[in-house]
Amino acid sequence: MKNSVCVNASLIIALIMIVTNLSAATYSHDIKTVDEFRVRDGLPNFFEKARAGGTVRIAYLGGSITAAHGWRPKTLAWFKARYPKATISEINAAISGTGSDYGACRINGDVLAQEPDLIFLECRVNGGGGFEQKSVEGIVRQIWKHNPKIDICFVYTVGQWMLKDLQAGKNVWFGDILEKVANSYGISSIDLGVEVAAREKAGTLVFKSDMPIDGKMVFSKDGVHPSDTGHDLYCEIVGRSMVKMEGTGKAGAHAIPMPMDATNWETATLLPINKAVLSEGWTPVDVETDDVYTDDKGRTHGMLRGAVKCNKAGATITVKWNGTTLGMSDIPYGEPRVIEATVDGGTPVTMKREQKEKPRKHSRFWYLPEQPAGEHTAVFTVKHVPEGSWFYAGQILVIGKPIR
Repeated sequence: MKNSVCVNASLIIALIMIVTNLSAATYSHDIKTVDEFRVRDGLPNFFEKARAGGTVRIAYLGGSITAAHGWRPKTLAWFKARYPKATISEINAAISGTGSDYGACRINGDVLAQEPDLIFLECRVNGGGGFEQKSVEGIVRQIWKHNPKIDICFVYTVGQWMLKDLQAGKNVWFGDILEKVANSYGISSIDLGVEVAAREKAGTLVFKSDMPIDGKMVFSKDGVHPSDTGHDLYCEIVGRSMVKMEGTGKAGAHAIPMPMDATNWETATLLPINKAVLSEGWTPVDVETDDVYTDDKGRTHGMLRGAVKCNKAGATITVKWNGTTLGMSDIPYGEPRVIEATVDGGTPVTMKREQKEKPRKHSRFWYLPEQPAGEHTAVFTVKHVPEGSWFYAGQILVIGKPIR
């Protein structure tokens, strides 16, 4: 009996040690404050492959700041110069107007299918929508479930509304969430706003101006999107952060800890609109010639990837899925369109889809309220379309698994 107890105790201790070794390290960086660079577990797999002269793919997942011909191609050039023996290429997975809440749904097809070695996630400026932590954690877990050797780096860009907080050493609200996930999963983070805010406070940088100013860097024209010199500064900060972390960590598979939130978006996916059940009244959109769809084609096609449209109230879209919530991409333009959605025959949710930017017909996306995990049926009903116009429906954003 004593021997049996000893054996059982030894097995328990061994199992605890195994679980401990497989668990990701957690970090205690203050999520309410900011540092330019927090290395955590580093990017050891990327650096090992780059230094060895291997083939390396770097993915950039973000919004319009990343989509621009700016910090993304500039840092790619920096990496190529730093590691001349390696064959380095990019995966440009940036779509204007998108953050982690769309990124979680599209990362599998837009990024993981191309087998990256390193993924930069840029989404602080486009944070919001109500599912911030769930979507960021879902992105991380999807990446490492696909390939635990992929390295991840969070990159935080800056908008004018963030300056006062950053100058006071305080993080912004979505930054808190990103840093919380980074601490839990050991992900490196680079805050590009710390240096920008410091220069603005010192008077050597003007954050927003339509015109050049003698003796000062003009960072942006609109308070968000950097000028070319602003992107140069972003590249400089990323580069020096990379140099600092080159010797950090040991190459190998990243451990996937228990989820912070059991309902995180690790099951997020996209469902093409033609895979939903469409009533009469819908017309396929010609993505090459339709004047609304092509008004801002790069952004629109990135979000909608094909579409259907209707010009009368009463048309419906029905989707069945096993999960927690659904969303939809569309093109709000002109006067508002009204969409009503019900889940499992419950209380209708009314969405008034309005154009926010003018004159461009910008695509957007939206989500229904979260449901208890399980099988559900959602019915989207078009209630109002302005005279002489159309409602455009694109991808269905599914948190869970579509049921067909």
